[in-house]
Amino acid sequence: MSSSVIAPSIRPAAAHTSGISVLPAVDVNLGAVTFLTPNGHRAYWSPNPDLLVSALTQAVRPARWIPAISTLVITVAQTGVPAGRGIGFKLEAY
Repeated sequence: MSSSVIAPSIRPAAAHTSGISVLPAVDVNLGAVTFLTPNGHRAYWSPNPDLLVSALTQAVRPARWIPAISTLVITVAQTGVPAGRGIGFKLEAY
């Protein structure tokens, strides 16, 4: 497990999004992030659980898991951007 903290990336959400829709559960004390995918239960660690929870409270569509880059993308509203703004959280395996 890495001790470095990397800020989440912020980008405009694509019109046709990739990834798997998931409903993440976040333990803000441990940084644990868990969710179900079509291939089963997944458990990861986030260096920024408080930022992840904050983004989830502002989400305008389901979170997307992109396994190829181990990133959970949360889409939040942004003025002037109909598709919203995607915030990516890089998750690490235990």
